Amino acid sequence: MFLVTPIPSDEDVCFAAWINLVVLNGSVALISYHEETTTFYISILGELGVEESWTKLFIVGPLSCVERPLGVGMKVEIFFLRKDKELVSLDLKTQMIEEVGFKEVNYIHRIIIYKEKFDQLDE
Repeated sequence: MFLVTPIPSDEDVCFAAWINLVVLNGSVALISYHEETTTFYISILGELGVEESWTKLFIVGPLSCVERPLGVGMKVEIFFLRKDKELVSLDLKTQMIEEVGFKEVNYIHRIIIYKEKFDQLDE
């Protein structure tokens, strides 16, 4: 079954340079990023199919060191590329930025979550 859910129509989303619909800490979330203010807006969906059920959860920024966001992680973090080309994560719970230990070599487009499933074999 497919269900259409409208995204918020406020200026936080309409004028964003980057928008990403993600699963954040088990909830459907919409993250928008405004390049001119280097600010992230994060909203959580309360009820599928109801535009008015979006709740703004976080406003993060301004973060002047941000070049561009790349995606979200398995926990409550946003990955982005700093202006010095260092890959970093922003923990939304603590609001702390942490270096990941990777410097951009080629152009990175986004972060993708990969989970490998191992089947146990009966002996």
